[in-house]
Amino acid sequence: MQKLIYQNIRGQQAVFFHEPYILCKVRGVGMSDVDVTAVSGAYQQGESVTALRREGRKVKLTLHVMASSRKEMYRLRRELLGILSPSLAFDGVNRAKLIYENDYGRRWTWAVPESGLDWGDRKRDVQPSVTLSFRCECPYWFGIRKNEIDFRARAPGFKTPMKLPLKLGSKVFGITARNDGQADAPVLVTIEGKGEQPELRNESTGESVKLISPLPDGDTLVLNTDPSALSVLVRHANGSEENGFGLLDAGSSIAAFGLRPGDNELRYVPDGESAGSVIRVSWYDLYEGV
Repeated sequence: MQKLIYQNIRGQQAVFFHEPYILCKVRGVGMSDVDVTAVSGAYQQGESVTALRREGRKVKLTLHVMASSRKEMYRLRRELLGILSPSLAFDGVNRAKLIYENDYGRRWTWAVPESGLDWGDRKRDVQPSVTLSFRCECPYWFGIRKNEIDFRARAPGFKTPMKLPLKLGSKVFGITARNDGQADAPVLVTIEGKGEQPELRNESTGESVKLISPLPDGDTLVLNTDPSALSVLVRHANGSEENGFGLLDAGSSIAAFGLRPGDNELRYVPDGESAGSVIRVSWYDLYEGV
């Protein structure tokens, strides 16, 4: 069993599985293509690989549009075109998504329709062998469930996935975050300010995020470490926002801060004796294919 669901930025869905949009064939759901950079020297046999880069993926479908009448068939065609409209696929911030399901599980990725719909030849009340292509900017598939952990110094707040025992102390608070995916996962880090300068470390990768000035009480610092949407924002208590890169230590590499596959030992280092900030880390596991 294979099923694909396209969901545009308004939440409208087209389900490609059974009638009226019967999924016949799908391509491009395995590992994405890889761009290999290599060099060769004088007298060298073969070549030396110097870099690998995963390409974005294209998912191609073949489906039948089934209807009880010719009028209904044309209505289904118009409805599908409305859901797949490029205007509802991307608005500069929000993006449409493609959800894939088989007998083993479900995964999703960002997607926009590409090349339009090729209706082909109609046969009575059926539109057979319709082809459709989606362009997916990310080479990976995301896990359906969003993972999240909280660091709270004075109140219970640790959420799964994590590994016991939790290592608590007066100065440093630690937790093991488990990335069950097959690739490094970018994270969304949210720090609720309490007038402190906390630091978040990933001891497993050696990367850290450190503030160089206090984050005022009531302000929230939001860091997105996904290279395709890299950002650091300060959300003030009055609802306004501003760029927050100036709050970070020069040694903090935002794009490099993430979770490697497997266990990651995270440490929340409070500012001196104070430990009132709340730090949340959330991410999706990434998979090479489905």
